[in-house]
Amino acid sequence: MTLNTDAIRTLLCERLCAEVGIEQRPDGAAMLRTHFRFPDGDGYPIHLSETASGGLRLSDRGHTLMHISYEHDVDSFMDGTRGALLERIVQEEGLNWEGGRGALYLDTSPERLSQAVFSFGQALTRVYDLTLLSRSNVGSTFYDDLADLLLSVVDEEKIERDYQPEVANAQHYPVDYRIDGKAEIPLFVYGIPNRDKARLTTIMLSHFHLSSLSFESILVFEDQSEIPRVDLARLSDVGGDMISSLASRDDLNRKLLQRVAA
Repeated sequence: MTLNTDAIRTLLCERLCAEVGIEQRPDGAAMLRTHFRFPDGDGYPIHLSETASGGLRLSDRGHTLMHISYEHDVDSFMDGTRGALLERIVQEEGLNWEGGRGALYLDTSPERLSQAVFSFGQALTRVYDLTLLSRSNVGSTFYDDLADLLLSVVDEEKIERDYQPEVANAQHYPVDYRIDGKAEIPLFVYGIPNRDKARLTTIMLSHFHLSSLSFESILVFEDQSEIPRVDLARLSDVGGDMISSLASRDDLNRKLLQRVAA
């Protein structure tokens, strides 16, 4: 059987034209209708306008970040690992920011509009997919989220990252976060995203105890249930309070406030 590419090409063009349309909104703005959808079923609001130079502009008018904000902290997408990935997507897809980084847009010529529509839809999908990082076991974003939580409770000047305590070979025993504690007893906070970090933290805390170092500790897990019981038991022997996951925000806040210097 020979594939009739001409017939398929004609059918494809007809179907694509039928699936992508343009609508005039009551406020006079033009919006494209496409099959790009957010996971909840809402369509991408792709607005179309003319630029001063006579070209065309596709813009989401800030709706993508607003949609993300329904279930996520948008500020976390502007900093750390997600922020770097977001800027990479913007650069790779040829996007620009308008309105104080609230809206994403793509400028194109009328002749390249069809290509721009698909490129813009793909770019918005990549931006929204950054939300998946907060639900996957990505250690780097876990640390970003932990830092955000600490800074929301404790003044930045009271926190020291990658602190080297006064013990032998201190460079080999860094503390994720040292926080000024009450009664001049420092609080050490460790992020535990996986089994390897649990084991490493056990070794470091054991060294501190053998060195007669005075400190308190809080161990924050990405998902405590993922840590093998034997490793968890060893860690609990030398560690202080444990927070099962970042979802236990209230528990972490309460334990921080109990130990942080006023």
